Amino acid sequence: MTKTASLFAIVAAVIGRAFGRFVGSSDIRPDAAERLRRRRARSHARLLRGELDCALKNGEIYLVYQPKLCLRRGVYDGVEALIRWQHPNLGEIDRGSVITIVEDSGQIHALTLWVLGQAIIDQRHLLKHGIDLRFHVNLSGKSLGNDAFIAEVSAVVKTASGIIGFEITETAFIDHPKAALLNFNRLAADGVRLSIDDYGSGHSSLAYLKELPADELKIDKLFVSGMTRSNRDPLIVRSTIDLAHALGMRVVAEGVESHATLALLRVMGCDVAQGYFISPALRLAQLEIFLRDAAHLARLTNTDTSLTPAKAFWVRSERDRVPGAAADGAAAKD
Repeated sequence: MTKTASLFAIVAAVIGRAFGRFVGSSDIRPDAAERLRRRRARSHARLLRGELDCALKNGEIYLVYQPKLCLRRGVYDGVEALIRWQHPNLGEIDRGSVITIVEDSGQIHALTLWVLGQAIIDQRHLLKHGIDLRFHVNLSGKSLGNDAFIAEVSAVVKTASGIIGFEITETAFIDHPKAALLNFNRLAADGVRLSIDDYGSGHSSLAYLKELPADELKIDKLFVSGMTRSNRDPLIVRSTIDLAHALGMRVVAEGVESHATLALLRVMGCDVAQGYFISPALRLAQLEIFLRDAAHLARLTNTDTSLTPAKAFWVRSERDRVPGAAADGAAAKD
C-alpha cells in the first residue's frame, strides 16, 4: 500500500469513527435519528418485499405461540400465533415491520392464509398429543373488508380440528366500516371465535363495541403493564373488565409482566392473562414442553400474595358506588 493510500485509509477510518460516534450517540437530535431510522426501514422494505415467497419456502418465516392462562380455572386454554422472520443477512425482522411490508406489497392475504394453515396443522399436532388449546390468529384490518377473502378464510377455519379464533383490532373498522362490520358478523355466524384486540389503544368506540358479536376483549398492554405503578390504569382495567362481562365477553389482559399484576387481575375478575411473565412466545416444540411443566403452572396459579395495599389502586370506595348498582363480577363466557 502506498503512503497516499495508507493516509487516505487512516483519514477515512477517523471520519468513519467520528460519524459513527455522533450517529450512535445519545445526544443525537431526535428528528435526525428518526429520519435515519426511516431511511433504513425503507431500504429494508424494498429488499424484503420481493423475498417473502422465498422466505416462506426456506423456513425463514415461522410461527411462535404465546400461551394464555385462564385465571379462573388455572389452566392454559389458548395461544396467540405470532409471526417471526429470521433473515439470513438482516437478522430478526421486527414483527411490526413485517406486517407493514406485507400489507404495503399486497401480500397480506397470502400470508394470513399461510399463518392460518400452519396454525391449524400445529393445533392438530398438539391434539394428537392430548393438548387441546384455542388457537388465535391475527387478522389484518385491510383484510376484513374483503368479502372474497373472508369467505376463503372461513372455509379454511372449518377444516380445523379444534377451536380457531381471530384477533382483530378496532382500527379494522375505520377504512371500510360497513363491509368490515358485515364480514365480522359473517365470521361470527360461521362459528369463528372473534376477539377485539388492543382495546383502548386506538379509536376505542362504545358504538362498535355494542354492535360487534365478539367473544373476547383484549385489554391493551399499555394499561396492563402499568397497573402496579399507576392509580388510573387499574381503574381503567377494572372498568373495562366490568363492561366486557356485562356485554357477555370474556376478558384477556395482555402484557402481564409481574406476579403482582397477575394477582391483581385475578382479584379483579379478569378471565385470561397473557404476557412475558407467564411465557414468552415459543416455537411449537418448546410450547409442548412448556405446557407440560406442572411446576411452573403451579407457581402462576398460586394465590398466596401480599397485595392488600395495592387494592387501594382500583377498589372503588363505598361512597363512589351507585345505590342499587349490580354487584361486581358478572360471569363471563369461558
